Amino acid sequence: MLGTKKNRYLLTGVIVVGLFITWLIATSKPAPAARPIRLPPVPIVDVLHIQPGSHRVWIETQGLVKPKTQIELVSQVTGRVETIAEQFSAGGFFAANEVLVSIEESDYRIAVSQAGAQLADAQQLLATEKGRARQAKREWRDLGNSEANDLFLRKPQLASAKAKLLAAEAGLEKAELDLSRTRVSAPFAGRVLSKRVDVGQFVSQGTPIAQIYSSDIAEVRLPLTAQQRQNVSVSGSQPSPVKLIARYGNNEYEWDAVLARLEGAIDSSSRQYYFVASLPQAFSDHLDDAGILQKPGLAVGQFVTAKISGNYIDNSFLIPRSALRQQQKIWVLDNNRLAYIDVVVIQSNDDTALVQLADMSKAKNSIAVITTSLSLALDGMAIRERSIVLRDLPEKQDDVTATQVSPE
Repeated sequence: MLGTKKNRYLLTGVIVVGLFITWLIATSKPAPAARPIRLPPVPIVDVLHIQPGSHRVWIETQGLVKPKTQIELVSQVTGRVETIAEQFSAGGFFAANEVLVSIEESDYRIAVSQAGAQLADAQQLLATEKGRARQAKREWRDLGNSEANDLFLRKPQLASAKAKLLAAEAGLEKAELDLSRTRVSAPFAGRVLSKRVDVGQFVSQGTPIAQIYSSDIAEVRLPLTAQQRQNVSVSGSQPSPVKLIARYGNNEYEWDAVLARLEGAIDSSSRQYYFVASLPQAFSDHLDDAGILQKPGLAVGQFVTAKISGNYIDNSFLIPRSALRQQQKIWVLDNNRLAYIDVVVIQSNDDTALVQLADMSKAKNSIAVITTSLSLALDGMAIRERSIVLRDLPEKQDDVTATQVSPE
């Protein structure tokens, strides 16, 4: 019993001594040296310093070429087609008042002769009645009466003879007019779009002969959105320039047109505005002095791209397209810190974007646009500028060509 207690005390003593020795070892171990804290490096970025300016916008759209004047040529008389002009075929050019189709005229020449004979009879009748009227007047005067009635003086017969003469003259004029209408022509120089008759075919009054159009002026109907419309004007003495571009194979050609007018109604389905560009002498090929083709003529129905010269946008900035962040924001350098700025995108293309600051109170100062892409960009984070690139824009600039961008 006594031995058991001694064993317990001995075991307890051993445990206490062991714990004490462990504590001494743990507390006497030297503390590890503290490692220096490394801060992440401050990003280095490229900055573009841009001054506000006044920029002209070019609005890009598309349309189809059509003639300003296009009509259906119809026959005004009845008869058999006798001859047609060599150029009377689809695509043929013709001059103003050039005869395109001749209708057999024998019947109309006979009608002219008959109308001429009727005119001669009417002239003879009027001369006879004038003589009779003078004779009646002398006879009445010989009778000694001061007042004669109209019937005795043959006034009704004289008026009838004059009316018959006028009718005969009108009949001759109508017969000659019908004869002239056997030779069908157009009042303008133009081109045949399609022909409807040929030699030997019988036509009646009102029969369509051909579809033709004037070759002097081509037009292109151009759709614009409401946002694009606010930057285009057709008022004033100087029409807005329009560049029309068409491709022929691998070659691209350009024509200089003007914005002629704005149509009076909005398209009911698309809610778009339609402007009309006008271009003179566009349907003929352009040749040099040696007869070599320099630029092909446009064709009716041809698709073209149009760039419309718009208004100047004051207090705007022309920035790289890549500097747009989330379409409506840019990063700028402000006291060595990154700052987000809201912008309004007026227009952009693959290379540049024309913007205005959402806060126009800051639009009179230059902005330092960050052009470097960052994997992590926090508003207010510290950054350093790698180099300074100055862009001093002129007061007015005319080379902003862009397509419309809808804000997201």
